[in-house]
Amino acid sequence: MRLFRRTLDLSLARLRLANATDLNHVARLLRDAARRYYGLTGSDLPALLTAAHAVVMESDDELWGVMLVGWRAEATIWLRGVALVDGLEVTPALEKLWTFLQAELAARDIRHVFYAADEVTDVWLHPRLRILGYTPATEVIVYEKRTLDVPTSGNQSVHVRPALPVDLDAIMKLDQVCFEPQWTKDDTVMRTAIAQGPLCIIAELEHQTVGYAYATSHFNNQLTHLVRIAVDPAYQGRGIGVRLLAEVIAFARRHNATLVTLNTQSYNLQAQRLYHWFGFAPNGERQIILHYDL
Repeated sequence: MRLFRRTLDLSLARLRLANATDLNHVARLLRDAARRYYGLTGSDLPALLTAAHAVVMESDDELWGVMLVGWRAEATIWLRGVALVDGLEVTPALEKLWTFLQAELAARDIRHVFYAADEVTDVWLHPRLRILGYTPATEVIVYEKRTLDVPTSGNQSVHVRPALPVDLDAIMKLDQVCFEPQWTKDDTVMRTAIAQGPLCIIAELEHQTVGYAYATSHFNNQLTHLVRIAVDPAYQGRGIGVRLLAEVIAFARRHNATLVTLNTQSYNLQAQRLYHWFGFAPNGERQIILHYDL
């Protein structure tokens, strides 16, 4: 434990790509650093470090900082972790990390980097990323529904069943046709959702997988959060999304939930019309998404 605040000299720092041997040090930094942001689950970190998805700043074998990105989707990637020890001048340290990482991403043909702000990092990281050239891309709006009624059950010709491991490829293909690259889920997330999620369902019509929904439960089942709902564009307008949404509400009722929430982009007006009609309303929470074009 240090009794006095120290000032670190950035000119002494060395930058390099992280690797698997850095796991303990990086995990500790992301957990305990004076300034930190981490937007992944702990199980992702070892694989990302092994794949050299992070840059570290060190001096005399002491880690001063880290900047981490997630898995790519086409030419798009998300900034998922940043941490700096106390004693660093924050803006120059971030610039040094970002300049190194930016060159690595460009060499890997990454063209777009996204970042999702949160209440903690809004204070120190968000404004400094703006200084580095990140610009607002959109806002994510939080919707909620407190009365678990449904205006209609949707298309009853659609067969809805629990998703199975063999459905993973079909789900990933749906994601690719339904969402822009920055919003697609990686197969690790969806594999876990199928195997462990409380609700991951498939919609089938005419012997085709035409949609899916994935929801999670929180606070002793009091809250159901709709993580994902997707319908193949070729089958939209046939009551499939309504059917999936009704199934999610039915799941929430079975588990005695008192609230259902979901997130959507501010520009996704078609989805918002469906949510409003289904009894959802914005709760005032918004998350800013920043974008950097390499």
